[in-house]
Amino acid sequence: MSTDRPPFFGSLPTRGLWTAVGLSRAQFVAIIGVSVLAFVFIDGPLWERLDGNHFRRITLSYLAIPALIAAVQMRAGKLEAGALFGATIIIAVIKLLLTALLVLVLSF
Repeated sequence: MSTDRPPFFGSLPTRGLWTAVGLSRAQFVAIIGVSVLAFVFIDGPLWERLDGNHFRRITLSYLAIPALIAAVQMRAGKLEAGALFGATIIIAVIKLLLTALLVLVLSF
């Protein structure tokens, strides 16, 4: 029996949506994580306030996205409006899907 089999799962991709907008995979995932965590914990834990007003929670968590992207791009010395806009749209859509799914799961 040969032990030269490839692993069942390969490594994570190094190129993806994040490279198209000038971010590393770690930066991309971190910005999504921070914005989702902001949504979950602004004005108290989300699971304790499912029936409340979420305007402040939504607004601040989405405002964090372009601010974090701009900070990352400025740190790398390559702040570009097109990349900032593109990354903001991509991350905002992913965050929308994740937070909608989270609220749906928590509401059961």
